[in-house]
Amino acid sequence: MTTVAILSHKEIAHELSILGEWLRARGYEYTRFYREDTWNPDDLLSSDLVIILGSPRSTATGFEHKDSNLEIELTQKCIAGDKHFLGICYGAQILGKAVGGEVLRRESANVGYKLMDIVGPHFGIEAGAWMLWHEDMVEFESLPEAVEVIGTSEGAVVAFRAGRAVGVQFHPEVDGDSLGRMIAGLGISEERWGPVRDALNADEQGHRARAFSLFDSVLDLT
Repeated sequence: MTTVAILSHKEIAHELSILGEWLRARGYEYTRFYREDTWNPDDLLSSDLVIILGSPRSTATGFEHKDSNLEIELTQKCIAGDKHFLGICYGAQILGKAVGGEVLRRESANVGYKLMDIVGPHFGIEAGAWMLWHEDMVEFESLPEAVEVIGTSEGAVVAFRAGRAVGVQFHPEVDGDSLGRMIAGLGISEERWGPVRDALNADEQGHRARAFSLFDSVLDLT
């Protein structure tokens, strides 16, 4: 049976939502690990797929959280072991640092349910809108040549891969309701996130299909 290890917070950006639907639909066994607990990298590395979810923490230059190196080292071990890996939002920034790239703080947040600019082979990332909400970004020019940049938005790398490791700055795992709870949990008013939730809900079936395709494609990488 395919096994999946998921690293997240306990109470923010932790809901699996569409990702959970995909795991159950495929019959995969998954184990949760939490940043607030002590976790052993070897326990995650024993799985077929490692997923790192989002966080209000930062790994941007000058803003690095003290524990970010733990996740960077875990990700480097995934890459060295040719492990299937998916980093979402903060998890993508962790991947960017793990491959030698730089993460920078934006002047303003990149927010919206929007199309990204496809700049490279997109394997399972299908055309259509994705939900973006980030103030830190992986800097395009900092990534090594071996890293394949797939998509950009507002000057940021929002989809890229290094072998079997994939990073997406957007949130394929959320539906409109879980998005609202995630952003509200950061203390942001519904006036700001409500329109993004509504746009996501209006494209619920399309977004879910694209998310399933993305998740499938990460495990299909050879």
